[in-house]
Amino acid sequence: MNVQRLCPVYRKWLQLNPSSAREHRLAMQAQTQKAHQQGELDYARELGYQTFEAAKAILNALQPTSLQKVSVVQEDVLAFSTMGMYLSSLLAEEHRKQESHAILQECQQQLIAILPLHATNPSVCRLITAIQHTLEQTYVPQISRQLISAALH
Repeated sequence: MNVQRLCPVYRKWLQLNPSSAREHRLAMQAQTQKAHQQGELDYARELGYQTFEAAKAILNALQPTSLQKVSVVQEDVLAFSTMGMYLSSLLAEEHRKQESHAILQECQQQLIAILPLHATNPSVCRLITAIQHTLEQTYVPQISRQLISAALH
């Protein structure tokens, strides 16, 4: 998934203004869900990709770490992960299994990459580890089912 759906200037703005960017991310999440509920699957998928990229940009934004910011970091981790899982499910509904798996893998890789940055915050580390476990449980069974199915046929 190397296609970038966000304008580079907008992506940079998201990283430089994480507080305002979080509000944008919430609005984008709501738009994605609304489009999906209204049956506009192509639009929901495109918004989902954009929201996922926005959540990733916010997650990767350099921000001061402190105990007061732990809940904000946890919110960012959850927003990125849940958006990835939601986008993956949208793609799976449309029988785009490779794209769906790619999103889950990207989530896992991103969480692995940021884990050392939060080594001094055990609650953030526990959250990341729990999400990684959930992603593994979601991703591995799907691959196992495909391998078993391929072996049987």
